[in-house]
Amino acid sequence: MKDINQQPKPEDFLIDDSVNSSPIKKDDSKVIDPKKIKRKRFIKKVLISVLVCTSISLMLFFFGLAWQDDFTSLMAIGDALWLVFALWLALAWMLSVYNLNILSPLIHGTKTFALMIVGKRPKEDYYTYTQKVKQNQIPKYYLIVCWITTLIIFIVALITLILLKK
Repeated sequence: MKDINQQPKPEDFLIDDSVNSSPIKKDDSKVIDPKKIKRKRFIKKVLISVLVCTSISLMLFFFGLAWQDDFTSLMAIGDALWLVFALWLALAWMLSVYNLNILSPLIHGTKTFALMIVGKRPKEDYYTYTQKVKQNQIPKYYLIVCWITTLIIFIVALITLILLKK
């Protein structure tokens, strides 16, 4: 039996990492390394992100071309690319602003003012609203994907603009 007044040793609080780093055996014939599993999941996540961003960009691009009713001229292609760039930039900016809580005073103030005109009270105060946004942030991975997609489309649109000016 342990003595209640005995001080714990610093070694008692250390976590043994050897359990997580050992390979997982599956059917005694295959050994699966956790690093490989993590890498495969990351690659799958990146490929899905690339596929989704590419398909959204292509749909917006063809919408821009159809809107102009011109599918052949370099000017129409450039304009459609600039439209796609502007929409991706707006999305990436909005996600970043939401995560940084920049527009929270404006949003909460407008909502509170509108509710006061109607004669109701807001369900939460400003501090609770900002803490809710801080706790429920959009994952940084999605922000990075949006900004990288925006940058790639900007480079392609800039190249078409340079080709037009020559």
